[in-house]
Amino acid sequence: MEISPRLYLLDGSSYIYRAYYGFRDIATPGGMPANAIFGFTKMLLDLLQEHRPEYFAVVFDPPRENTFRREMYPDYKAQRDAMPEDLVSQLPYLRKILQTLNIPILEASRFEADDVIATLAARFAAEGADVTVVTGDKDLLQIVTDRIALLDTMKGKRSGPQQVVERFGVPPELVADVLGLAGDSGDNIPGVPGIGEKIAAKLVQQFGSLEKVLEWRSLVNGKSRRENLKTHAEQAILSKALATVRYDAPVDVSLAELQSRPASVQELVSLLRELGFAALEVAFTPPPPGIVEIYSDGSGRDSGPGGYGVILRYGEHEKELSGFEPSSTSQRMELIAAIRGLEALNAPSRVRVFSDSQYLVRGMSEWLAGWIRAGRLETPDALKNQDLWRQLADLSARHKVEWEWVAGHAGHPFNERCDKL
Repeated sequence: MEISPRLYLLDGSSYIYRAYYGFRDIATPGGMPANAIFGFTKMLLDLLQEHRPEYFAVVFDPPRENTFRREMYPDYKAQRDAMPEDLVSQLPYLRKILQTLNIPILEASRFEADDVIATLAARFAAEGADVTVVTGDKDLLQIVTDRIALLDTMKGKRSGPQQVVERFGVPPELVADVLGLAGDSGDNIPGVPGIGEKIAAKLVQQFGSLEKVLEWRSLVNGKSRRENLKTHAEQAILSKALATVRYDAPVDVSLAELQSRPASVQELVSLLRELGFAALEVAFTPPPPGIVEIYSDGSGRDSGPGGYGVILRYGEHEKELSGFEPSSTSQRMELIAAIRGLEALNAPSRVRVFSDSQYLVRGMSEWLAGWIRAGRLETPDALKNQDLWRQLADLSARHKVEWEWVAGHAGHPFNERCDKL
């Protein structure tokens, strides 16, 4: 059985704004705002690590005033504020990040990212690819098919045809009809006054399309609704045209040109260092020669289920471990994670263990020697989690281990990967 190529198309403009508003108070060593650069890069690396797409591209919008929709309707998106100046200054670095990651950047004059994405998704799906569009934009739900899905990484939600019906009440091919009647305040698409999304969906379900709703408006319940459909018929048709994505964006690229390639690591690390992104730089920097790095994380509920994740790194090699305990605590799982990492080593080694658990790191680097001198590892019930501390003491005696604390949920790529494991 032949496996279909997997193509991911990222709505870059949507991602940039999510990064800008989702990450605050981050600046370069020189004081330049860098929250969007950091957030965009982190979310992008998380996506690549989790999904490992075979083919990948990032798609950007052109300037807002230079689109065919603005030509059709001058008020299209006119209510939106101009891009913040401190975001504008970050855009060149976002492109540099993508260039060092060797990720294709796609855009088309006069066409929005939605149109470029729709054009490429339909083209490559017809050629047999499975396409995932990474975006939070509901407008793109209209392009969903059995081979084209939407992925909202912020919500962890993947949408196929059934999810579109659940969201809009109609199949993907009728989403633009619903938006044409209801309008879209985010894009300043007017729609028909007095008709919201739920009513629009019911009307499209009943009559089959926006055009049929207008044709048979005499059968629509409510005098004012019928009058609005009559008075604003041309506006409804225009609104549908504005909401409908185009499949003819002038973008000439083959699937082969979108094949994922290794990053230009030296250039990328240099750029991350310039920006002061040490937490992201570590993902592309191998451990020092002869050193095994272990990243460990564990979590659990008191006397409830718990789990752990471990990443071992040596040179260019990586290994992931994960496990589950039916009854444990967070502290025990943090210790178990480190134990499993050290147990995975086949020979005495020089090791650096990284954890966001102060309990583990301080226990091994500050408290353990005193516990041993006082006999607390051997005296029954003299120490909480005594069995695990004893295992850690034995494993540490076999290896030369340094223990280092990293802040949890602070953007460190390996710590966050362990958390997901």
